[in-house]
Amino acid sequence: MRPHAARPPADQERVLRAPPRRLPRADSVSGRPHRAHSPGITGGVRPLKIAVRGEAPCDLAPARRAVRAALRPYGVTQDAELVLAFVDDAAMRELSRRYRRKDRTTDVLSFGQSLRPGTKGLGAAASLKREADGTLELGDVVISAAQAARQAKRRRWPLATEVAFLAAHGALHLLGYEDDTVAGYREMVRLGRAALKG
Repeated sequence: MRPHAARPPADQERVLRAPPRRLPRADSVSGRPHRAHSPGITGGVRPLKIAVRGEAPCDLAPARRAVRAALRPYGVTQDAELVLAFVDDAAMRELSRRYRRKDRTTDVLSFGQSLRPGTKGLGAAASLKREADGTLELGDVVISAAQAARQAKRRRWPLATEVAFLAAHGALHLLGYEDDTVAGYREMVRLGRAALKG
């Protein structure tokens, strides 16, 4: 679920803060900055960076693939950053109380850029603002690890699959998708399951 507020100020929610940028290490022979070489990446375009906060309850490779698959159709997987944060039920309940006015835990919350009401998908992607350096900060996807474990057990699939589904679901919320109607819920479930397949 996505609260109807923009990302909280950094001083209010430490779990949602992005890490400080690191300087590149110097090459031991030339002293020049080291540049990582990625096959197929040219022209200085960087693939989507997914930073992780908190203790991940499982291997995150499936979640990273699902997030990239969910965002790929909207052209926001280059020079972009997303934070995937894991919290306990108490922290999630506090976030839910503060931003949704619901005093209970939930599985996933997303905090992204403010979008015009009703804007989603390609329209939302086109309206996102980039930083001065060209980086697109998509936002934060916060997952309750305990709730994810309960849902994985109920759905009878691995925890890594549930976390991947929730990560993709949260990423779709960052692009304006909502699940507060039956039609919206069905659309998000369909898109989330498609993201699991890559």
